Amino acid sequence: MQASRVPISAALLLAGVSNVMAASSVDLGVVGVITPSACTPILSNNGVVDYGKISLQEFPANEKELPDATLQLEVSCNGPMMMAVKITDNRPGTATSTNGGGDTSSFGLNLASNGQKIGRYQLKMANATADGQVGSLIESWEGSDTWLEANNAVWQPGFRRTVRDPSSAGLTPLTMTAFKVDVVVSTTLTRKQYLPSAEETKIDGSATLEVKYL
Repeated sequence: MQASRVPISAALLLAGVSNVMAASSVDLGVVGVITPSACTPILSNNGVVDYGKISLQEFPANEKELPDATLQLEVSCNGPMMMAVKITDNRPGTATSTNGGGDTSSFGLNLASNGQKIGRYQLKMANATADGQVGSLIESWEGSDTWLEANNAVWQPGFRRTVRDPSSAGLTPLTMTAFKVDVVVSTTLTRKQYLPSAEETKIDGSATLEVKYL
């Protein structure tokens, strides 16, 4: 709202410039809300999906798809909060795509010693609940106030997700104390000809989940 007042004030000053001298100062405000509540996120299996050792000789002619894995995400708050979980790719720019380029909707698995991208993984959410009640997922790009339906959609890097308030006519985040959801991990490795054949290659995907207060 502060930003919308600046041009209005300027217009009024210009309209009266013949009678009143223009102001030579402008105000700066620092605002926010300090809340006594806090939320803690926890991922099952310490947040690790471990595929073990995979033989390069077992790769098919094309990319190799690994079995889906599921982690459980729980966010517990010490009081009712409107919050969302944001995810950030810690290996940005290293996700492969089916045409050999990059994939901004997936997360990267880092680079092999020869500089080639190792593969990618995508995330989806399922079985979301808020305070024990089944919930509908919504998502928003960080910094945006526009929320979109997110059920069955890929959870992309930089997006934050939460549960929709069913009592609201629009897509509005729900105030809650507990959020639980399954995070399904789908991993795809690049073609074997792109990877070193004389040494082991470490699959090295990493992402950060952060609670954002709304």
